[in-house]
Amino acid sequence: MKTYKYQMHMHTYPCSLCGRMSPKEMVKGLADGGYAGGVITNHFVNGNTGIDTFLPWREFVSAFEEDYLECKREGEKLGIDIFFGVEACMEGFLEVLYYGITPQMLYDSYCLRKPSAQIWYETLSPKGVLAIQAHPFRIRNYIEKPGVLPTNFIDGIEVFNAGNVLRDNLTAEEYARNHSEMILISGGDAHQAETVCRGGIETAEKIRDNKHLVEILRAGRFNRINE
Repeated sequence: MKTYKYQMHMHTYPCSLCGRMSPKEMVKGLADGGYAGGVITNHFVNGNTGIDTFLPWREFVSAFEEDYLECKREGEKLGIDIFFGVEACMEGFLEVLYYGITPQMLYDSYCLRKPSAQIWYETLSPKGVLAIQAHPFRIRNYIEKPGVLPTNFIDGIEVFNAGNVLRDNLTAEEYARNHSEMILISGGDAHQAETVCRGGIETAEKIRDNKHLVEILRAGRFNRINE
């Protein structure tokens, strides 16, 4: 049976300051690795963004939309489906991936400038957006206290992250075993070629759009790629 692989966690330059690949390079990497598509999740306001945060809100958001559209255009040439997302930095430098979000939702929600998991969740969840905490047990100097955010402000966690050390992923796996009610995904945290095709999800159905992606995640109709 044919299956489809999707990268769930990708960063491109310049929207992500830490990105090492252009939109075109990232999409080509997916195609070369046999992935069907992926979600662009660049670092947003309060995170490691490469976009000037002092820009007017509409101009700031526009940079992320343009990056996504460039990825999407390249994907259409190569037969790769690209979806829009963001990675937002919250309290204590913990980060959350948002799926099902659109640029228009960001344009309409200046309140999302604040690094508050509660504000983000209460603003976006009624619109069908999923909040999945990225690498919750990653230990880094800039993270004040690793761990899971209040579960009433997230829908799940990233269990496997290709940018983590083994210890951090094993801690996430242990947490996941006791929280099967949550959405438990995997991501490459792709910044460079080596991790574009590591992690992600595998599905039996081709994902059509953002809404369909959220439906699949909510229903658990996927397998995690843990390598």
